Amino acid sequence: MKKYILEIDPAAARFYETLARRTNTIPEKIMSETLFRFAGELSVSAILENQKPKS
Repeated sequence: MKKYILEIDPAAARFYETLARRTNTIPEKIMSETLFRFAGELSVSAILENQKPKS
């Protein structure tokens, strides 16, 4: 697995830490899953945009 070091806003950090505590996991896992899901949504959006007929 590739690792990256990110700096995030303190409010975002608190948000992910709170979610992690409530789900009994670690903030890094929550962030990783969120980024993975967002990347998938962006990919689907890009594919759909490319399938539109050009005028």
